[in-house]
Amino acid sequence: MNLGAIAVGQRPLGTVYYGYTAQRRRAVMPHEINHSYKAVIFDMDGTVLDTLSELTHSLNHIFRLHQMPELPPQEVHLCLGYGYTGLIERAAPSVPADEQALLAEEFKQYYSAHCQGNTRPYDGVADMLAALRNGGYKTAIVSNKGQGAVSLLHDEFFRQLVDFSIGESPQYRKKPAPDMIEKALHLLNCRPEQAVYVGDSEVDKETADNAGLTSVLVTWGFRDSSFLESLHPDYLVHSCQELTHLFLPND
Repeated sequence: MNLGAIAVGQRPLGTVYYGYTAQRRRAVMPHEINHSYKAVIFDMDGTVLDTLSELTHSLNHIFRLHQMPELPPQEVHLCLGYGYTGLIERAAPSVPADEQALLAEEFKQYYSAHCQGNTRPYDGVADMLAALRNGGYKTAIVSNKGQGAVSLLHDEFFRQLVDFSIGESPQYRKKPAPDMIEKALHLLNCRPEQAVYVGDSEVDKETADNAGLTSVLVTWGFRDSSFLESLHPDYLVHSCQELTHLFLPND
């Protein structure tokens, strides 16, 4: 069966990711997707939204203020997926931790006020989300981006397409901890085995494993295809059309 999506292997029981223990799941065959799941939860940056230009601009704005060397987009995208603090830690690893914390707070404030300029959904995302909702799936977004920016972008692009969007906030540990996914499952009234998590990075794969969800990784985001395949997600997809067909094979 050729869905374009690659059904890859499963992690063994007891595999540990960032201190959390993944649950064993049976292998999921493509024909089961349409019958077994009730909800599709998405990462935001690099999965449904192309935010690289805005994130690069905001990061370099802060770096210029502190007379630090700017980074090109091809370096910035490798630092993404870990939240604001994680971005600064990876983009400025030689800066002392207390200064990194200050940079992260400055970045958060600036980016939250400038997150909408050049950000757009990837081609096909709106149609894919509409098809999933029309097909009976519940949908949500869970991101390590701060809740302020997540709410702004949800309202601009996804208000009619996604049930809700959850971002980083003090009451939840960031991905790959399962906290935000568990909150989303509660709001969606779904069990882990009834949902999948769709993302574009190692953080998203680990998040799905830690929360006990089937993992789907997309290749149009911030990591390359060969790296994503090495993570052994349950599914690896290369276009929004493939992702739609994975859940709605008759579309």
